[in-house]
Parts: sequence; C-alpha cells; structure tokens
Amino acid sequence: MGRRADPRLAPPVQISQGKHHTQALLCLARRRADVLFAMLRDGTFYEPQPATAR
Repeated sequence: MGRRADPRLAPPVQISQGKHHTQALLCLARRRADVLFAMLRDGTFYEPQPATAR
C-alpha cells in the first residue's frame, strides 16, 4: 500500500474519485485508528516517518 505525502489531501482526492465527503473522512479516520491500534498493540510511541518521494 502506498503512502501519501500529506494525509490531509486524502479527502479531496477521494471526492474527486467519486466518493462522498463522509466516506472520505471515514477512510482517513480508519487510517488514524489503525495507527493507534498498532501503537497500543506493540507498546510503542508514534514516530512520524518522512514521506518518500515517488
């Protein structure tokens, strides 16, 4: 799965792909929840990784 340089750009991109605003925000929220769950599961703290250029 690819990683976006700026996750805040996800809703406008998904809306342009035909999704509704609510669907786009739920997708973004799910990604955040997945990160939080992984942190709790692994007992780690969030350390942002620099985005790689494509």
